[in-house]
Amino acid sequence: MQNISISGNVADSVLVFGNNNHVIKIGDVNGGVVNINQASDKPKYSARPTPVTIKPRAFPSLLDRENQLETVQQAVTTSSPISMWGQAGVGKTSFIRHLSHVLDAGKFTSGSIYLNAAGLGYEDLLQALFDAFFDSASTYKPTTTEILLALQDIKALVFLDDAQLGANKVTSLLNAIPNSLFLFSSTERSLLGEGEVIQLQGLPENESLRLFEKEFSHPLNEQERPTAIKICSALRGHPLQILQAAALARDSGKPIENILNRITGETAENKSLVYVGMASLTEQEKQILALLAAAGGNIVSLEHIKGIFKDSGSESAVQRLTSLGLVQAHSPKFSITDALVASIRSAWDIASWQDILLNYAVQWLSQQPASALVEESSGLLIHTIKTAGERKQWREVIQLGRLLEKFMVYYKRWQAWSDILNLILTAAKALNDSKVTAWALHQLGSRALYLGYASEAKTFLSQALNIRQAIGDKAGAAITQHNINTLNGIIAPLKGNASGCKKYFGCGCGGAIGLVVLAVMAWIGFNLIPGNTPPTEVIPTRPTITRTGTSSPIPSVTHTDTPTETMTSTETFTPTTTPAPVLLYDFVKEADTAYWYEDGSGEGAVELKFLTEPLDPNPEFYLSNVSDGYGYTGWDYDVPMPGERNKKQVILAYPYYQYHQIVGEYAPFFDKPHPDAYLEVKVGYKDVPADDPAGVTFRVYLNEELVFEESSTLEKRPVIYIPSPPVNIFEGVNVFRLEVDGADGVTTQDYPVWAIVKLWEKKP
Repeated sequence: MQNISISGNVADSVLVFGNNNHVIKIGDVNGGVVNINQASDKPKYSARPTPVTIKPRAFPSLLDRENQLETVQQAVTTSSPISMWGQAGVGKTSFIRHLSHVLDAGKFTSGSIYLNAAGLGYEDLLQALFDAFFDSASTYKPTTTEILLALQDIKALVFLDDAQLGANKVTSLLNAIPNSLFLFSSTERSLLGEGEVIQLQGLPENESLRLFEKEFSHPLNEQERPTAIKICSALRGHPLQILQAAALARDSGKPIENILNRITGETAENKSLVYVGMASLTEQEKQILALLAAAGGNIVSLEHIKGIFKDSGSESAVQRLTSLGLVQAHSPKFSITDALVASIRSAWDIASWQDILLNYAVQWLSQQPASALVEESSGLLIHTIKTAGERKQWREVIQLGRLLEKFMVYYKRWQAWSDILNLILTAAKALNDSKVTAWALHQLGSRALYLGYASEAKTFLSQALNIRQAIGDKAGAAITQHNINTLNGIIAPLKGNASGCKKYFGCGCGGAIGLVVLAVMAWIGFNLIPGNTPPTEVIPTRPTITRTGTSSPIPSVTHTDTPTETMTSTETFTPTTTPAPVLLYDFVKEADTAYWYEDGSGEGAVELKFLTEPLDPNPEFYLSNVSDGYGYTGWDYDVPMPGERNKKQVILAYPYYQYHQIVGEYAPFFDKPHPDAYLEVKVGYKDVPADDPAGVTFRVYLNEELVFEESSTLEKRPVIYIPSPPVNIFEGVNVFRLEVDGADGVTTQDYPVWAIVKLWEKKP
């Protein structure tokens, strides 16, 4: 693998990343190139010296919170995860900064780290945790599987400030790093059904008054103190709003009764606007507030503020806003709270400032700034492109996205990279720009191929190839075909310094015969290998999936046969019966495209290889002699189900231990919604003695909602047939999960099978 070191500008750099399976080169105008990693080039990483310590500045002047501190200390003693939540400005960051310095982390042998999780999705957060505990080359991008394996033995105290994960993703994170203890700070509670949940409220009266007096900068006299108490009570002890009120009273020099009169009766959302109105702000100060509102609460550097306002007194203006408590300083960067963002948006028209911010972002990135400056502005830039997408400013989305995507690759924020590519794809489709559409599909497919999502890669790359061939983009089609060949393992890796036909095919020109043979091989490999029929031109959106496995699920493509041409008579017949329902998806037939893993209770998940050929002599032999003690899943053919005459092709599952689950995750794409779809399920067992005890529980989830669950009993065995209620299938990717839960253990003769799992357009 080519080793590169990048500093300064990234926009015009060729980025080469590798993992244990693939190497990807980003930088060609036609898209990324993926090759199989050679054994000598496989990257390595090493654990950092422990304990790892990453802490923010201490917060020694913390007020109140003694009871909450005691609760947190007890939770740490019992290793219970902690969710600390409350509205913006209530003091969550101050408290978590204090906790990071006072909690005893002695039993956490890997260390104690603090991370600002704002804007980080699940996959990017995993990468940040990996980087905290492991040292690796800047060109090494581990897959999710590699990260999960590396983090299994980490025993750390982890503070995640401003976490924006849902409860399901939090559960996945806890499962991913099972030996570590997490403390989450967020505006919504992060834990459901486990751990310690602490809602931070306002300060009590005495502490509220102390905070007001400290910001007021001089002791309150006998006339001011009762009024200040009433102000703090009206603000319900909210620390940030108390600071704003005291700063306004100090700055204006007017009696504090004026503030009490103005805020009495106002809703919490409007109090900050009252301060804005009372502060006698200059026009430029109001414009800076509008700009920060357009930034959506993200941090904006002083450099950007000066660049937008041409440095015409903007620094002194933002400093005054900071002294009033309306703007939070992150030296030398600034932001406003989400609450103030919402208030300003409801009161002011900030559309023009969103345009200014968008145009500035495009111009600034076009000037190829240093990568460190882009990284510290990444939250602002990502928010800006998402806002442009919401406003359907498609050309700007493409322009900014093409400038920004390579930085996300370099920072190893590949979930954000995927989000940006999908925005570009949406914009290109809206503009009917086939060239950009194909490029975005190629990039999504290349990313999926590198990360090991084979079916997803096949879907995206085949669509990109179809479009590029249709528009005559030969150079782009050649690179896409190369990645398809890499996916199918047909040809040698693409040479990074090759040119001519070697640049695209990695085999030399070698004459026309060689090219014809290669083309035939590629066609056979992609079209005749089972499951490799190129899909029609549909553009799926990558699903958001909560999982506890060691890899991401693999979307699959629903294939439909092309009807053969037949001779028909000239008579027209009027049908008299209702048309038969359409089969949308067969989960048994498509089982080799799903992602399968075994999930042991509290022991982490292990990826399973789906075996397409039956085992000889039986799964028990496989478990004992081949699999190192992991579960089994695969096809079995011509299985005689007890009580039925016809033999079936089934999915045969075998959890190795009791309380383990065999899980298969599917992500089929549907080109239109099916609100009344019907799931037909028939499950049972292979070779089951009549007196065998009850075995397992079968479950089916659709988009994280349970739609089928049945536990086997002696009376119901050996075959269970349960009709399901109608299910709602929406347009795009829908995520299904099939589970076999070995709750009561299994025997060598107790082989659970999925006999029929079919999704119909409506009930047959």
